[in-house]
Amino acid sequence: MPAKNPDNWVRAPLGLRLIAAAKLAKGAILSLLSLGILDVVHKDLAAMALRFVQIARISPENRYVVPMLEKLGLVEPATLVRLGILSAIYATVLLVEGLGLWLGAAWAEYIVVISSGLFVPEECLVLLQHFTWLRLSILLINGVILVYVAILVWDRYKLRRSARTAAGTR
Repeated sequence: MPAKNPDNWVRAPLGLRLIAAAKLAKGAILSLLSLGILDVVHKDLAAMALRFVQIARISPENRYVVPMLEKLGLVEPATLVRLGILSAIYATVLLVEGLGLWLGAAWAEYIVVISSGLFVPEECLVLLQHFTWLRLSILLINGVILVYVAILVWDRYKLRRSARTAAGTR
């Protein structure tokens, strides 16, 4: 395998770097959230929530607070462990994908196209079942991002392929 030539290194475009930064930020936040979830596994969630309600000066008899406190008391520790582990795994995927995009790795670009495209059919179905202008806006924004990234990745693929072809003919 030939050594990488820094002169042939194709830096990720600004659009991909912005997506990478968003994925890195989401991954970092989700990592912290998963640590927080795993931290409260063997603690009384209802008591913690009640303490928060008191600190926030919300009435404990509030119509939203009462059902929340009741439901938090029913959460099993095993459910919290599963939630913490799954969120940590997803955070890891986001961080690896974001870092790969930031560094201009081709595999990360393909993953972004696939992961962006996976949710479009579900968003279409939800929109058809329960139409709102907000859902339509989100679908259109995601569609524009998907098309932009797909075109960008395709162009970068052709650039890499032509560079390999040119290097092979020398």
